[in-house]
Amino acid sequence: MMQAGTPEPSPTAIEALYATGHWLYSKERFNHAQSVFRALIHIAPEDERGWLALGACHEALDQFDIALELYVAAGSVVPTAPRCELARARILRRRGLTREARDAVEEAARIADELRDDELRALVAAERRGT
Repeated sequence: MMQAGTPEPSPTAIEALYATGHWLYSKERFNHAQSVFRALIHIAPEDERGWLALGACHEALDQFDIALELYVAAGSVVPTAPRCELARARILRRRGLTREARDAVEEAARIADELRDDELRALVAAERRGT
């Protein structure tokens, strides 16, 4: 959430940050990518991609507790963040927390249905097959 008087970032700036972070991530420069994605969630907290990407950086560094916290925080800031729910489910499943993982998948399904998004529904279905 932007402070009063702070101009909203342009969609171009948001896309440039995301692309830069993605490039750094693809080069396995996870610490650098984290900095970029942190900036992204600061200027565009409603963009689920920033949360998901920052969490993925922490996962790549075996910092699963931090990634999990980010995915949970994303749900507080972006109530329609189904991909973060699915990422949360994968971490929970890895920890043997099957019921909690199923709950996260079901929350993602609820959001996908609410959004009437068939692509998201397909992601949920794929995740369900993995549980």
